[in-house]
Amino acid sequence: MLRKVVAFCLLSISLLAGARKEKDAAFGQIDAIVKTLSEITGLTEKHAVPYGRMSKSELRKFLNKRIKKTLKPDEIYADELSLKMFGLVPQDFDLKKSTIDLLTEQAAAFYDYDEKKLFMLEDSSFSAETTTLAHELSHALADQYFNLDKFMEDSPASDDENLAHTAVVEGEASWLMIAYELKQSGQKPVPTPEMVKSVADTSEASMADYPVLKNSPLYIQESLLFPYSEGTAFFDAVYKKMGKASFAAVFTDPPVDSAQIMHPKKYFDHEKPSKPDLPKIASDLKAKEITEGSMGEFDHSILLRQYLGDAKAAEFSGHLLGGQFKIWQLGKVKHPILVYASQWDSNAQAAHFFAAYKKVLHSKWKHYDETAGGGDTVKGTGDNGYFETRLQGDRVTSVEGMPTPLVVNY
Repeated sequence: MLRKVVAFCLLSISLLAGARKEKDAAFGQIDAIVKTLSEITGLTEKHAVPYGRMSKSELRKFLNKRIKKTLKPDEIYADELSLKMFGLVPQDFDLKKSTIDLLTEQAAAFYDYDEKKLFMLEDSSFSAETTTLAHELSHALADQYFNLDKFMEDSPASDDENLAHTAVVEGEASWLMIAYELKQSGQKPVPTPEMVKSVADTSEASMADYPVLKNSPLYIQESLLFPYSEGTAFFDAVYKKMGKASFAAVFTDPPVDSAQIMHPKKYFDHEKPSKPDLPKIASDLKAKEITEGSMGEFDHSILLRQYLGDAKAAEFSGHLLGGQFKIWQLGKVKHPILVYASQWDSNAQAAHFFAAYKKVLHSKWKHYDETAGGGDTVKGTGDNGYFETRLQGDRVTSVEGMPTPLVVNY
């Protein structure tokens, strides 16, 4: 549900600073790094990659301009509202400011898929630049064959698929970065399971070095870390099965949702997510659709982790078949209403989630009053109005934020 902004943070940035005239020792390594990456992947460089540097202050100024140009205000508003309606961020959370702060804090280097240029920040340490360049040049090499801008912007059919594509891009590059270091040390360029796991461990450990990220809501943190940690493990699984063919396969036959990233067997078995029907609300008030999207396994996992803990979230791993949501605004006051549905791999698993989701509702609101409950339906009021949550076989639905108790058709 946060895909436009997350994609902007990680992938869709166009850095327009020009290359410096003086020699730059770090960039002098580019040809050798690309040659090694080509030997590992079998993908030879089609043309040299232009490069340059920019300062943190230049980056921040650029991001403010770029986000205005790339993301419309109503898109940012819709993403922010979705997160708030699900309870994944606080009600006073500023998504635009957080996006710029996070990216400025963490930025070390970028490969710009639009301009086909590589940029590094001026304050990057030379000792870390070889590894950083290996990661970014992996993007550049893949881009020359698979058009990463198109891969990210045009292909995904849903929010969750967009996250899966982001994980492909970052996971492949992170895996290659480790493989590059191994080959440079004279070892076989195939990461061990411990090395693959270290990507996730390093991501979590580095949180202390980034106060903006550390103090961000769990969903924001994990949206930024998931493509690296889970994406690397996913690519490693594909490589073990397909070898060098994996460097093309993950782009030409990419995963379609976060579940395929988290459970590679679903990718190999071509399991696609379902799209459960959403409830319909009947109202005399004029309704306007604000946004719609998918709720994949990643989204559900974070929601459950945030309110019920890691162990409870793990109980549902792999059982979600698909999730969808819409947000409507009613009347002149533009009252937002969340309409949500999820489908599970059994009636029993849906009932299990129904019980868990009721606890999520109770936890995410300061005010929770259950006016009718028992069996397969629970109704009441929360912080933003009336809600009605229902279990129907293998499907769980919820309508939240109604200004008055409305008729809900299933």
